[in-house]
Amino acid sequence: MLDYIYGLKTYVVVLYYIFISVLIIAIILDNKKPEKAYAYIFLLLLFPVGGVLLYFLFGVHYQKKKLFTRLRNYKNNYLKDIAESKKEDDVLLTAISDNLKIPTLFYNLDHALFTLNNDVRILKNGEEKFPVLIREIEKARKSIYLLYYIIEEDRIGTTIIDLLIKKAREGIDVKVIYDAVGSSISRKTIRRLRENGVAIHAYMPVFFSRFAHKANYRNHRKIVLIDNQTGFLGGINIADRYINPNKDGVYWRDTHMMVKGEAVLDLHYLFISDWFFVCGEKMNPEIDIDISAVKSQIPISILGSDFEATYQNIMEAYFSLINNAKHEICITTPYFIPNDSIFDALKITAKSGVKIKLLLPEKPDMRTAYYASQTYLVQLVKIGVEVYYYTKGVIHAKTMMIDENICTIGTTNIDHRSFSLNSEVNAFFIDKSITHKLKQQFKEDLQDAYLVTLDDLLNWPWYKRVLASFARLVAPIL
Repeated sequence: MLDYIYGLKTYVVVLYYIFISVLIIAIILDNKKPEKAYAYIFLLLLFPVGGVLLYFLFGVHYQKKKLFTRLRNYKNNYLKDIAESKKEDDVLLTAISDNLKIPTLFYNLDHALFTLNNDVRILKNGEEKFPVLIREIEKARKSIYLLYYIIEEDRIGTTIIDLLIKKAREGIDVKVIYDAVGSSISRKTIRRLRENGVAIHAYMPVFFSRFAHKANYRNHRKIVLIDNQTGFLGGINIADRYINPNKDGVYWRDTHMMVKGEAVLDLHYLFISDWFFVCGEKMNPEIDIDISAVKSQIPISILGSDFEATYQNIMEAYFSLINNAKHEICITTPYFIPNDSIFDALKITAKSGVKIKLLLPEKPDMRTAYYASQTYLVQLVKIGVEVYYYTKGVIHAKTMMIDENICTIGTTNIDHRSFSLNSEVNAFFIDKSITHKLKQQFKEDLQDAYLVTLDDLLNWPWYKRVLASFARLVAPIL
């Protein structure tokens, strides 16, 4: 009997290692980026059972080919007339004459153009965003489209859900996309929305959402479109914790924006692409927009990126802007796990004499990501990059300012997940006034932060340094 058991164990072990070998070969043949392939192979070899589970949860591209074929055929064949209908006129070219390389880059990345006739309002934190958002939704006369990574059924979530139902009953076209992993909407509420005329669909439904907070291929965008005249985007989801003060007693610092004008068309393009993705329904793209009430001329380009796209649009835009900075770069991000391209760009730019300031949370919500980021920060601080830890609460804003007239607001974190695994959206500006406003906010945030020294980073306990080194190895899949 014992001989049989020992023989069976040997048989199982041999089969298991054959299975692991096949998985490793599959990872290599999948042509993942080398850093991702190394990370998964490392997990499989170091944590035999746990590594296999993590790979099948987060590494296998379930339905990837089918999903991308469906999405990209729609984008290429049904929406191409949007880009063809817009031209960068002489007034716009004059406004951005000192930065003509940027429009060329954006067009080559995703046929994204800059538009000029736009009014923009920067919204700081949820307590500024939600009153404005609710007011604009109440004014809707034609359509309301929402796309959010997180929608929760708390006080603000219920307020907006009830308002959407009210507007749908008035005959307004109301459509909602929510991410199946990020959001917490009950079946009862979804049924109530649909019964009252709201069209609502989950983005890539999963059966284990409570346990899949880091599942791949999520829609991390936060977009609202009202009457195809007003748009919202930024870092603030629909949840009470973004409104200060909140019941948790934790201060949430975030940045959002409202835009009225030509840039809304580009947000509309992203929404109808995602709408087709979630339900297969084609929405007619809006080509014309009434800009008679628009009073400002602010050059904006809306850039979206999709998971595992051939070109990582927003990452490449960041890379170019960092490399072309002349004087100063100010970055706020809740997660800092840069890929090699962004990390090298920051190092080379800092060495060339450009002043770089990086604002991060002192206490992040992801411990593994926090440990991994330390290994990058040591190298940056050594070459003069100023790293600040925000102490007032949670810093969740995703902004970057380049010199005096280039900036971006959006949903993209400085990490592998935002660059290559999630769908994201950012607004890019070539405008001194918006850049100045964001820089003023950055300076105010620095008053609630402290400068991190090299000694602070090097004096970590030895076990934390070990954890940081291991976390760095798996950083490409965090």
